[in-house]
Amino acid sequence: MKRNHKHFYLLLIISTLVIVSFVTLFYVKRLNQTILDNTVRSISEIAEHDKSTIQTYIDICWQDLLEIHKRLISYNCKTLQDVEGKMNLECASSGFTHIYLLAQDGTIYTDKHITYTPSNKSMDRSLNLLPYFTGGREKVVARFDDKIENEYKLKDTLFYGVRLHNYEVDHIKMYALIGISDISSIEDNMVIDSFIKDGKSRGHSALIDMDGNYIVNINKEIYLNKRNNLYEHLAAASESELTNQEVAQKIANLETFGFYHTHEENNDEELFYFMPFDNDINLYFTMSVNKKVFTEQSRTFVTLSISMLTLSMLTVVTMLLMVMRFQVKSIRTTEKARSQKEFLSNMSHEIRTPLNGLIGMNHLIMAHIDNEDHKTQIKEWLKKSHSTANYLLSLVNDVLDMSKLQAGKVDIIKEPLLVEGLVDEITAMQADNIESRGVKFIVEKDIPVPCVEGDVTRTKQILMNIVGNAAKFTPEGNHIRLSVSQKKTDDSHVTTIYQCEDTGIGMSQEYLDKIFDTFSQERNPHTNITTGTGLGMAISKLLANAMDGDIAVESELNVGSTFTVTIPSRIVAEIPDYLKESPADESTLPKKAENGRPIKILVVEDVELNAEILLEILEMEGFQTVHVQNGKEALELFEESSPGEFDIILMDMQMPVMDGCAASKEIRNLDRPDAKSILIYACTANTFQEDRDKALESGMNDFLTKPIDVDILLKKIGKSIQRTKK
Repeated sequence: MKRNHKHFYLLLIISTLVIVSFVTLFYVKRLNQTILDNTVRSISEIAEHDKSTIQTYIDICWQDLLEIHKRLISYNCKTLQDVEGKMNLECASSGFTHIYLLAQDGTIYTDKHITYTPSNKSMDRSLNLLPYFTGGREKVVARFDDKIENEYKLKDTLFYGVRLHNYEVDHIKMYALIGISDISSIEDNMVIDSFIKDGKSRGHSALIDMDGNYIVNINKEIYLNKRNNLYEHLAAASESELTNQEVAQKIANLETFGFYHTHEENNDEELFYFMPFDNDINLYFTMSVNKKVFTEQSRTFVTLSISMLTLSMLTVVTMLLMVMRFQVKSIRTTEKARSQKEFLSNMSHEIRTPLNGLIGMNHLIMAHIDNEDHKTQIKEWLKKSHSTANYLLSLVNDVLDMSKLQAGKVDIIKEPLLVEGLVDEITAMQADNIESRGVKFIVEKDIPVPCVEGDVTRTKQILMNIVGNAAKFTPEGNHIRLSVSQKKTDDSHVTTIYQCEDTGIGMSQEYLDKIFDTFSQERNPHTNITTGTGLGMAISKLLANAMDGDIAVESELNVGSTFTVTIPSRIVAEIPDYLKESPADESTLPKKAENGRPIKILVVEDVELNAEILLEILEMEGFQTVHVQNGKEALELFEESSPGEFDIILMDMQMPVMDGCAASKEIRNLDRPDAKSILIYACTANTFQEDRDKALESGMNDFLTKPIDVDILLKKIGKSIQRTKK
């Protein structure tokens, strides 16, 4: 059996090697062809670019000649001397070295006041330009070797010409307008050398006419009065895929083509590529590239191919590792899905339970509302309803907070806060809950920096959650210690350390590893049930991180747990005055204005039930109220009221017709003495920082979150009224 396995593996290895060899040979062959195709494509792109650039330049030269012709007509020259003078001026302001007028009899009138005739030699040569326009050609561009007058030097130039119709000067009909330009203007618009290695070019560009004569040759050399011809160059090849006749025929047919030929001198094989110009330009653009460019690239890619085979093996191993990782991730995803399922089940139970309680107690209250014997019991039912509603609200807040934190939509507000006051508030809110369970509550404070910059609401939310959990899972007879200390990091920053230590039931190591995961819960062995959403610690962790802080936890089963919250803050050197004031309570809440009349509040709320509840509460507290349903009605009512009639406006932000922010801006802009001073509070269910900023920017004084906490509302009103009286 083992021998059969060995034979099988040996056969598998040989087969694999044969397949790999075949694939490699095929790959290399295809690779060479791909390289060739890509190189030809690169040559084609370079040629197309240079050809387009040159063609654009030639078109511009023709257009310049047509513009010069228009101006010559406008000059209305009567004599040849006048028109030659104008041509001299046009030449000086153009890109041409010379400008000629060609008459129908072949006579040439120049910008230098020199006249050439086809029959007479001038300066050792005759000029006959009429043949350039044979075949009815309207535009011409060609190689032109001209003399620089008075210097007897030859200069290689390009000849541009446009046909003229119905243009006469001194009764002489003119046939064409001609511009002469230095040939370097073409060289500047084309890449002569390409595929350079070690400073040596292995590719050249050239420009030829339809007869194969180089205008700019492959070596960027121009021989004056001596034609360097493509066909002479090709005839010297030891081997060529096309004959001169075949090349000439393809050029005559205006074909785009390429072929290989080998130099006789150095035996280098080159690829020649030809591309014609469009329109009236009877020229060809050519490129030649040494074949070594292709072979070197092939060699490089073969080396890369071997590397690719090795890389492929590594890729296979990596893919196997990724599959294993994916399996682990799938297991985790399954566990998370299970946690979410348990969360939904718990949430269903947690939400339905208080809802059923609320519905049941409301039913009992309605059934016995007129029975005097149940008055005490009705009060107890109402108290339980209030507590149940608050618990239900905390569940909803947890889910909404988690969603906003994961979406990155919770903004941290940095404002001065008193650390000791914050700890005192936590103590006041949790002391009764803890001590009623028979648990000792110890608070220790070491706060050298009393005022820091931070988010009091979010910090309080973290500590309330941690201390509340400690109370929930610490049995009777044990203790909970909440301590706060500080550590300065520099002169302007301090890290505040909040630590909650309990001697409760502790946590297992398994749960400790995932305590900050969403939807994670551990059963209370004392009650054998789970309560809440399982989001509290995850929310606390995200909030601490959002404040650049962190939460650490240490725990041991049946010993207890210690949560440490560290939050860095900027030190506030001077405590703001409003933090020094003791908050107004209900017993000291002013109910009347300075003139003795009741404080009048304008309630702007579009939801009737919310308005009814709020109006009833305010009137019970002794305030006088007026209700309108949108911002437009509030604005109109305030405009019609006498100055000082209203003391406070409670403004909903989202309303039909006109929203609260728009109404507040309009009120602040009114020309009346109380428009700037009246207190305006935003009342909204939106709690994002941008909503808070939007409310304050519109001119509102403060921000109240729905559902409105009546105690907070009354305290804010009282504090604001006291501040305005000062």
